[in-house]
Amino acid sequence: MIGLYLPTSDIDVMILESGIKNPQTGLYALFRVLSQRGIAKKIQVIAKASVPIIKFVEKKSGAAFDISFDVDNGPKAAEFIKEAVLKWPQLRPLCLILKVFLQQRDLNEVYSSGIGSYALLAMIVAMLQKV
Repeated sequence: MIGLYLPTSDIDVMILESGIKNPQTGLYALFRVLSQRGIAKKIQVIAKASVPIIKFVEKKSGAAFDISFDVDNGPKAAEFIKEAVLKWPQLRPLCLILKVFLQQRDLNEVYSSGIGSYALLAMIVAMLQKV
């Protein structure tokens, strides 16, 4: 747990070594299962993104999920973020404040031309490196 999430943040899930030929196949199969079983609402497949994902809200808990298939850079990114938070303690509050700012203006979703959490973090780290 890195601690850079908001109460309204989604849960990012990576399915690794799935054995499927392309991520879109897995995303659409998951879409069908979620739809048929009535497990989720607001299901959206974003197949043409650089990292294709399926977004949905689980009905019982109301938790939002982003699921991707076979994107193996996630663990490396998480390790980089953990190290950055340790190196620059001011990173966490700066990141959280800016995430709220972007979310309030609907500028926090990459697929709709917003700034995602990782890009935001990279910009803050670049700024902190110069201070």
